[in-house]
Amino acid sequence: MIRGGVTISLGPRSFPPPLLAILAFLLTSSAAAGELDLLGMVAARGLVAEGQSAWIDGGFGRLTEGASAPGDRLAAFRGALHLGIDWKPSKTWLVHAHGVAHVEPASYDGRRGGLVEAFVQFRPELTPDDALRLRAGVFFPATSLENTEPLWQSPYTLTLSALNTWIGEEVRLSGLEAGWIHTGDRNRVELAAAVFGANDPAGALVAWRGWSLGDRLSTVGEVLPLPPLPIFAPGAAFGDQRDDGTRPFEELDSRPGWSARGRWSRPETFRIQGAFSHNRGDRGLHRGQYSWDTRFAQLGLELPIGTSLTFVAEGAGGDTGMGPAVAGGPGVDVRFMVGYGLLSWRHQEWRITARVDGWDNEDRDGTAEPNQESGFALTSAVFWQPREIVRLGAEYLVVRAARPAAAFSGADPDTDARRALLEVRLVF
Repeated sequence: MIRGGVTISLGPRSFPPPLLAILAFLLTSSAAAGELDLLGMVAARGLVAEGQSAWIDGGFGRLTEGASAPGDRLAAFRGALHLGIDWKPSKTWLVHAHGVAHVEPASYDGRRGGLVEAFVQFRPELTPDDALRLRAGVFFPATSLENTEPLWQSPYTLTLSALNTWIGEEVRLSGLEAGWIHTGDRNRVELAAAVFGANDPAGALVAWRGWSLGDRLSTVGEVLPLPPLPIFAPGAAFGDQRDDGTRPFEELDSRPGWSARGRWSRPETFRIQGAFSHNRGDRGLHRGQYSWDTRFAQLGLELPIGTSLTFVAEGAGGDTGMGPAVAGGPGVDVRFMVGYGLLSWRHQEWRITARVDGWDNEDRDGTAEPNQESGFALTSAVFWQPREIVRLGAEYLVVRAARPAAAFSGADPDTDARRALLEVRLVF
């Protein structure tokens, strides 16, 4: 159904057959055995955004909303529906599925909804203090200190950090993860490693589009738009790239990637973690997409300050590339750094958060389009939650950044943006 340029799609196109099959299986199976938990979030937002047209709408804008040019303003309405199911047939087994439907303009590329995660987890206890956790399926890497609420939501802000925006857009593990969890009197230690596939195109957005800020979670099989760069024209350097964009969650070269992570925490004292991921892409062209060789390390810290304040910081650094080696061009080689720090105060039904983001891309190939960029963003958010199922939120975001590749395309490189949001959220 389309009203006022906004598409509301909750049919089979939004939730494809795999998700519908999982939902039906869980609903029928739960009646026979185990415990079934239904999770959901419905959000309605009114906003005013200033800046270039949104990247998801085929522009160079940093946000998921934008006007026609730098300095122009747009007033709009957006919404989202997240649904999740946790089925626990026993104390050691968990089956999880998570889907999303977006209320967006009909002009936006991508899908209006689909499957976000689906996995099976086995968690046996070895001793009273030690447990294993085996997870198989499609799932987020368990690295975010920001997205700590069910259905990969953040309690701190409406817009995710640049780092976790990218994770939500381009990074998903499709494979097997094995972990060991030790819980002592005052310490909790978790070590895990994963082997995964179907993430070979990850890196295309970071290099060709640059960093963005939002909370739009990409779905399995979704095709996301790339910016209107002349390098994608027929006969140009990368004219063989599929003309509708990039599909982040796809296996192209039959080479598995791997990741490893560790976390150490003391309740109400601190939480620190590190992780490394490498998709081992072969940099070649397969079926209209390049297999990007993307690797990055992450560090994170969560530090409670007293009873009401929480400090969280995360950062990542790595590189991504495709095509021949630098000397052989044309190819892309980008080294990137991104991170954020936030301070959040919570008292009873109120929460106030301030966050600063920063990022930098270094173009190391020197061919085709310029992929270097740097920028920062400031975000402030206020939440009031009078009931467990109701939350009202307001947020203001400022982005300061330029995208040189836009000038290379004849567009304005000014990608500064501002956005004010008001949200009503129901959680069930």
